[in-house]
Amino acid sequence: MIFRRVDVNANEELDVYELQNYFHNIEPEDAMPDLNHIVRRMKRTMKLEINEEEQPFTISWQQFRKTYAELDTVTARNAPQQIHLSLLADGTWSTMIVIWIVKGSESKHEPSSLVRYGTISGNYTHMQAATNRTYDVGIGGWKGTIFEAWMTELKQCQTYYYRVGNANAWSDENSFKTDCSNASTHIFAVMGDMGTIIPAGFLVTKQIKEDHQITPFSSVVHVGDISYAGTGSTDEISEIWDAWGRQVEPISSIVPYMTNVGNHEAYYNYTVYRNRFRMPGPESAGLDNFWFSFNIGPVHWVSLSSQHDYSKSSVQYAWLINDLAKANENRAQQPFVIVVTHRPLLCSDASELDQHLPTSPLFETVYPLFVKYQVQLVITGHMHVYERVFYDNTTTIVNNTYANVNSPVIIVQGTGGTFDNDKWIEPQPWWSISRMLAYGYGRVTVSVDKMQKRLQYEYLLEHDRSTYDQFSIVI
Repeated sequence: MIFRRVDVNANEELDVYELQNYFHNIEPEDAMPDLNHIVRRMKRTMKLEINEEEQPFTISWQQFRKTYAELDTVTARNAPQQIHLSLLADGTWSTMIVIWIVKGSESKHEPSSLVRYGTISGNYTHMQAATNRTYDVGIGGWKGTIFEAWMTELKQCQTYYYRVGNANAWSDENSFKTDCSNASTHIFAVMGDMGTIIPAGFLVTKQIKEDHQITPFSSVVHVGDISYAGTGSTDEISEIWDAWGRQVEPISSIVPYMTNVGNHEAYYNYTVYRNRFRMPGPESAGLDNFWFSFNIGPVHWVSLSSQHDYSKSSVQYAWLINDLAKANENRAQQPFVIVVTHRPLLCSDASELDQHLPTSPLFETVYPLFVKYQVQLVITGHMHVYERVFYDNTTTIVNNTYANVNSPVIIVQGTGGTFDNDKWIEPQPWWSISRMLAYGYGRVTVSVDKMQKRLQYEYLLEHDRSTYDQFSIVI
């Protein structure tokens, strides 16, 4: 279906001009993407040889299906799909929220849907009924039902097995492990600006999934701009949300997948974003999926909406002060505070430059609060780049270790896979420590013991799985 949307000429192949038009429609306010850059990016994504002298470039339907075969799946009628876990705010892991989707129009005679779960594979000793909702926006509308159920009475440090669905169709069994109160290390995957295919969101998703098999994540945190279903400034292609949901299901069904809102979720007054996800806004005195906080192990996560009013007279600003003040009172349990928000506080990307300089409204409004309340790390996206920023020229940093510093490290991690058409300003500003244009994600490893509290950040590249940048924060 996505291929058909891009193939304007309906000739069973995508030429570079159709790709250019598609990319430009996703970001209509940006400059028209360079044709040679599109060719190089698509060849790299499709693992094709990149020549110095580019030849006329097309993608046939057969090449397209081969490249994106993992996403070209057909789910049985009425079968649950796009399964997604999320947490409440308190950090106890006593409840896990599960959301899933059944495509097609809901039948009035459909059996009640629920989640069945237990601590032994195939032996489900608990069950909880699901509520349901739907929406009908996007080009051609969207037909499906979103189900939500809460797995309660969970014990810490325990693997749970579960299936969702009803008597007509059940999902395959999935499992997750609740947090251990005595765990000394927690690991998180973070990124923003993902998308699906054309070009590389599915590759970064695969990277995260494969890395989880080696070093399991406590959670994935997605810093806005999720599926890139938008085309132009007013409409979305509904099927792209479903493609993204299937793409991340191998990881979102086994670890909590927490989301932050970005500008590409704003279509139809955030209708899709509000319905497809359930973040702990109500449980943290925030607002729905827009601003909220939650605890995982030694980390207090704060999710802000850079899409909503954050001025000093706003409800969100008052909430932020209150939440950070409470977090400071709870440093014995959560010594690290990490803030995520989609738009960058600082970034040396040339695009929208006035919006992410030290004189920008976002930086001037919230950065002083982060210093006052000793936030250690701020993770953002929006610009399709990686950049590490430290806005403090009075502190000496040795061996990329920030030891007991008074200012937060700021990260731009908009490298989740969407098309990049970015350029840096030169010379590199003094506050820009490291920067790169390449797909990948950030891995946050937080270790706490009697001797030391340490947060390590690594920017892991997708194309060769190497580490481009890394640093530590020690308190």
